[in-house]
Amino acid sequence: MTDKFPKMLEGSVKNILGRPGQSPFVFEYSDSYSVFDWGRMPDILEHKGESLAYMGDLFFRLLADANRWKNWQLPESLSQKLQDNKTLINLKTKGLKHHCIGLVEIVGDELKDCAMSNCLAVKPVEVIHPKLNPELDYSVYQQKLTNTLVPLEVVFRFSIPDGSSLISRIENDEQYCREIGLTKQMIDQKEFVEPIIEFSTKLESTDRYISYKKAAQIAGLCDQEFQNLHDLVVLTALFLKDVFKGVGVELCDGKFEFAFSSEVDAKGLREFMLVDSIGPDELRITYRDIQLSKENLRKIYRQTAWYPATSAAKGLAQTRGVQDWQTICTKELGQSPPNIDSAHLETFSQMYKVLTNRLAQEYFAQVPFEQAWDMETLIDQLQKRQVS
Repeated sequence: MTDKFPKMLEGSVKNILGRPGQSPFVFEYSDSYSVFDWGRMPDILEHKGESLAYMGDLFFRLLADANRWKNWQLPESLSQKLQDNKTLINLKTKGLKHHCIGLVEIVGDELKDCAMSNCLAVKPVEVIHPKLNPELDYSVYQQKLTNTLVPLEVVFRFSIPDGSSLISRIENDEQYCREIGLTKQMIDQKEFVEPIIEFSTKLESTDRYISYKKAAQIAGLCDQEFQNLHDLVVLTALFLKDVFKGVGVELCDGKFEFAFSSEVDAKGLREFMLVDSIGPDELRITYRDIQLSKENLRKIYRQTAWYPATSAAKGLAQTRGVQDWQTICTKELGQSPPNIDSAHLETFSQMYKVLTNRLAQEYFAQVPFEQAWDMETLIDQLQKRQVS
C-alpha cells in the first residue's frame, strides 16, 4: 500500500487498493481463504494469491482475444442455433470486454507491469447499492446507467450435482424450469450441452435467486439488453469450458459479474463488460471427477465441531434479528475454526499452483511455479487424503 494506492476495501481473501474516482484500482489477492461465510480462516495457502491473480489475468486475456473467438468451434448441437447470434458475431469481431488491465507490482506510487504478482490492476466501475425505502429500491437503475456494476450475479450450470441448491428451486416449479430452459429429460440426465443460466441479487445483505423478469426489472434492462446479457453468459461459459477442456479439466458451473459498459451500440443498447475475478474460487471444476476447488477445504471443516456450530449460530442470530453470528459462535458456543494440518495445507496450496501451471503452459508456454507438483501427483494426494 502507498499514498496513491491505500486500502479501500479489506476482504477476507482480497483487498481493493486505490482511491475513489481514480483509475486504476488494484485487486490484491492474499494467501488467506474463507469457507462457510466465516471470513478469513486461521491458516494460509502459500502462493494462492499469486495463483489467483495470474489465472484471473489469463482468463481475461483469452476471453478478450477476438482471434480465439474466430477460431473457436461451437458444440455441434448448438452450431445452427447460435452461429448467426449477434453477440457471437460481436465477440468474433472485438473479443469480450472486461475491466482487467494486467498483473502489476506497486513501486512507490506507481504501477509496474510484471509477469508474476498477487496484484491485478483493473478499471473501476461504480457500485450503486439499492436503497431501503422501506423496501429495497432499485429505481436508480431505470436511469440507464453506464460504467456501473450490474446488480446481479449470473450463475451458469452444465450439470446438476447431488445436493445442488438448484434442485430445491425447481421442485414443483414448472414455470421456473421453463424460464431457465430446464426440461425433465435434462433433469434426469443431470448434464447439459448448453448451460442453464440463473440470476441472483448481488448487492443485498443476503443474495436471493430471482426470475428472469425480476432480474431485468431491478437492473433496468430492456428486453433486448437482457437477451444480449443472457447470450453473452451462455457463450462465455461455453468458451471457458473449452479453455479448461484444453488442459483436461471439466468446468461444471460458475458465476460471473458484469458491468454496464460506457459504450452503446447503434440502437442505443448498452453493452456489457466482465468484471471481478475468474478462477477456481468462482468455479466448480474437476479433473477425472476430482474437485479442484474450495470444496476440498469445506470437506475438511465439515468433519470438525466448528462446522455444526456455524449453523446453530446462524439460526440463533436470525431468531434474535442480529447479523453477527460469528460472535455467537465463538463466545456462546465456544467454537472457532481450527487449524488444519500442514500436509493438507500443502496439498491445497499445490492445487492452486498446479492448475495455474497447467493453464499457463498450455496457453502462454509459461511455468509460473517451477517447484509445483504435476497434476497426477496432486490428484493422488487429494485421493489419499480422502478430500475428493
